[in-house]
Amino acid sequence: MSRADTLRIVREGSRFLVTCHRRPDADALGSAIGLAEILRSLGKEAHVWVPESLAPNLMFFAVGRVERELPEGEFDATFVMDTAARALLPRGIPNRGAGPLVVVDHHAAHDDVGDVVCRECDACSTAEVVMRLAAELGARPVPEAAAAPLYAALVADTGGFRYAMTTPETLRLGAELLERGADAWQTAYELFEGWPPARLRLLGEVLETLELSEDGRVALLRVTRDMLERTGADDDMVEGMVNYGRMLRGVEIAALLWEFPSEKGGLDTKLSLRSSGAANVAKLATALGGGGHRAAAGAQIEEDVEATRKRVLHEASVILAEM
Repeated sequence: MSRADTLRIVREGSRFLVTCHRRPDADALGSAIGLAEILRSLGKEAHVWVPESLAPNLMFFAVGRVERELPEGEFDATFVMDTAARALLPRGIPNRGAGPLVVVDHHAAHDDVGDVVCRECDACSTAEVVMRLAAELGARPVPEAAAAPLYAALVADTGGFRYAMTTPETLRLGAELLERGADAWQTAYELFEGWPPARLRLLGEVLETLELSEDGRVALLRVTRDMLERTGADDDMVEGMVNYGRMLRGVEIAALLWEFPSEKGGLDTKLSLRSSGAANVAKLATALGGGGHRAAAGAQIEEDVEATRKRVLHEASVILAEM
């Protein structure tokens, strides 16, 4: 959708702001930094702006490359990476002097965010969309400075090239990025291993909360504020724990329900969903006010964990009954 308009904006512009969704993951941040490096290789000025702290396991490719304060001056366009919903736009995103809002994304479930939208739902990651844009801009192979962030994005969103959206194109892109200087071992270690002790302690408590639906097709895990405090873990360490529910044979939908401070005070529930196969968890997330992909989705819900649990079980049963 509108790749041509995105390419035109890049070719005609000279100064760009690049950002991504709130609480950025590897694909969002890696795609933002990767796109900025590609723009610079084309003689453009690009600023990567993320107005919040970054997860520690992303710092291996992000140190010194992200601005916390909004850069001064006007921009020809603002690129927002890996963002499918207006509610996920970064706080403080400028609405004047920043040009059109260009969304580069790969999520099938989305709202109408963006003045120009380059959304390619057949891509495994937003990084893959960036690589396609780079090819049409004459920027392939990508600059060496883009290799590590884009490779991290590919690896993260494919679960280490294991998920169903991994294609021959994905693997060829990964090989290209390794040839340009990405480090396969460092990337895998930082994204999937290298845990601090507090995270392992938290995982132990999370696994103790395992609940299965009566038919064994839905697995639920919980994270409470008390668990985080008890183990010394922080919210960044929760990332990816939903996958442990999906590991169980017979489970088709895994859900992680995570108490999270509300902007209004009190506690909301963050919901992370994964599918083991045919179940469309994006449909489940959309029913609860969120979105995502068929195999991975989520939502933030203004109610407590127990109320969310009941809704998840109900919506999951509806989706599974339709299969």
